[in-house]
Amino acid sequence: MKNRMGGSTAIVGIGRALTTRADAERQTPLQLGAKAAIDAMRQAGIGRNDVGALFTGRTPQAYMVLQYNQSLLNELKVGPMFSSEVSSHGGGALGTLQLAALAVESGVIDYALCVTNEASGVWMNQTMSNAGWEGELQFEAPYGVSTPSLYAQFACRYMHEYGITPEMCARVAVENRRWALDHPHAATRGKGPITVEDVLNSRMIASPLRLLDCAVWYPGGIGTAMVVTRSDIARARHAEATYLAGFGQSNTHEWVSERMGTWGFEPMLDGPNLVRTGAGVAARQAYEMAGLKPEDMDVVQSSAPFSFANLMMLEELGFCGVGEGGAFVESGGVNYDGGLPFNTMGGYLSFGQVAQGLYNLQETIDQIWGRAEGRQVAGAQVGMVHGHGGPLACHSVVIVSKEPTP
Repeated sequence: MKNRMGGSTAIVGIGRALTTRADAERQTPLQLGAKAAIDAMRQAGIGRNDVGALFTGRTPQAYMVLQYNQSLLNELKVGPMFSSEVSSHGGGALGTLQLAALAVESGVIDYALCVTNEASGVWMNQTMSNAGWEGELQFEAPYGVSTPSLYAQFACRYMHEYGITPEMCARVAVENRRWALDHPHAATRGKGPITVEDVLNSRMIASPLRLLDCAVWYPGGIGTAMVVTRSDIARARHAEATYLAGFGQSNTHEWVSERMGTWGFEPMLDGPNLVRTGAGVAARQAYEMAGLKPEDMDVVQSSAPFSFANLMMLEELGFCGVGEGGAFVESGGVNYDGGLPFNTMGGYLSFGQVAQGLYNLQETIDQIWGRAEGRQVAGAQVGMVHGHGGPLACHSVVIVSKEPTP
C-alpha cells in the first residue's frame, strides 16, 4: 500500500552559497548557511515569521558550537516552533527534508526551512579531522586509522564475497569524472578525463583502495537551503514546486567495530555483515511511499565516497541485483553515454565531498526542471538522491518529481 505521505509535500524555494580557497574573504559555514537560507526564503516568497521549523544538518566541523541550529536561527532572526540539528552524519542532510515533510504534513505549521552547510575545505585539514571523527575511541582511533582504512574493510569483504574486481570499481570512477568535466563547480573539472588504467596505477591509500578510488575534498564550502510546505499550499501560492514523492532512512551503527556486534534488524537480521547497508532499507521505504520503481528514476545521485561503495549503492538502490554492481557498470550501466545518469555532477569521487550537503538534491531538482549547470539529462522528470554518512552507517533516500506521482 502506498504511504499517504507520497507527494503530499513539496519544495518551493532553494538557495545556495559557495566559497572557495581562492576567495579574497573566506566565509564561514554560518555565513554560507544564512545566505542560502535567505535566498531560499526569497524564492519561496515567505518572510521570517512564516518559518515554522528550522532543521539543520549536524554542526559543521569548521564551525563547532553546542547547538548549530540555534546559531543559525539567531543569524536569520527567526523564531520557529520546531528547531533541531539532524545529526545522523551525512544522512542527516536529506533527513532534514524528511522531518520537515512530517512537520508541515501535520498541519501544525505551513513552512519548514532546511539548511545544510560546511566549509572545512577552506578552514581546516579535513583528512586529519575526518579520521578523528570516524574512528571508535577505544578500539580504532588509538591505532591511527584513516577514513579510507575503515572503508577498506568493507571493500575487502565485498570484493571477496561477490568477485568484484578493481577494474569494475575503476569504471564508476571513470564515468563520474566524465560528468564532472561538464560541471562548472566540480573539484576535478580542470584535471581532465581518467581511464581505468589511471585508477589502477594511482597510488595505494588503504588496500584495495587507490587514490582515484577515493573521494576528493571539495576545495571550499557550500551552503544549501530549501523551503518545504504542503502540496495544497504549493499549488495555491507558489509558481514552482518540486514534490517529495517518497523518502526513507535507516541508521545502523556509529563505529565499524560496533557494527560487527549488531544483529536482529535489517540489513543484519541474520547477523553482522559488511556487505549490506541501510541504503537498501531506506530505498525500499522511499519506493513504497512514492509508488515507483528503480526503472522510473531518470537521474540518480549518491554521496558514496569510494568507488566500491558506489557499486554497493547501485545494488542497494535496486538498479541491479545483489553482488551484480561490478557487472552492471562493466556492461555500461552507468556510462556517461547511454547508461543510467548517475552522479551527474561527478559524485564525491570527482565533484568533491562537502560533508554536509543538500547540493546533490539541488542538482537533481535542477535536472528535472531543465536547468542543470553541467550536462542536462534530456526529459528528466523523476530523480533519486541517496545521502550517506559515517562508515556506511547512516542512509537517507529521497525521491523527487516535477509533478505529483500517481
